[in-house]
Amino acid sequence: MFSPCPDQALEPQLSVQDMQALRSFLGDAIQAHQSIAMLDVGNQRCRLMISEGLHGHPQPVFHHVLIGMDLLVKRTFKNRMPSEAQLEQGIMLVEDAVMPLARLIPPSNMFVTRDPCLLEVARHALGLPDMQTAWDNAGRLPVLGREAIEAQFDLLARQAVRPHLPMGDVPQSPRWAAALLMLREILHHWQLGAVRLLPSFHPNLQAPSG
Repeated sequence: MFSPCPDQALEPQLSVQDMQALRSFLGDAIQAHQSIAMLDVGNQRCRLMISEGLHGHPQPVFHHVLIGMDLLVKRTFKNRMPSEAQLEQGIMLVEDAVMPLARLIPPSNMFVTRDPCLLEVARHALGLPDMQTAWDNAGRLPVLGREAIEAQFDLLARQAVRPHLPMGDVPQSPRWAAALLMLREILHHWQLGAVRLLPSFHPNLQAPSG
């Protein structure tokens, strides 16, 4: 059910031409002055890409976030759904990794992801049968707000207090729990209100209608 996120997924880096195509794909959803901040998740690290808007530097800049799925799933959660103490430890680890990058996020930006781990978190939080349905039917790219993430995290935290009594709405996957934790802390510490959900991006994407 939950796709692995190999570090190879962080490569290759996107080019200036790729970002021009992505801006064209986003259409009226993004303004010319806005930067794009894109997050990809790996097993050993994550990657933040910043592509500046009008009059900014044309070349996308890449930053490594020094935490990955393995540290949370295997070492912190022990390949199980997290207990209360493990969840608290995970929060501290993610905070330490993401907080230094907060200053790199442009004040006017669109935060996006095409990462399969984060898209699965979004699919569940939005109550969608699959992401493709959302991309086909929305007429615009779906958006996951911080409130929906906080609601999912609250359920996870309640289960963590009583790990032997799983919450009915929480997927019993340590990878899902780790991805949810990472996205929640990133939205909070980078002061982002939402993430826009991309299909796997390539320059030949067609813009959504409407």
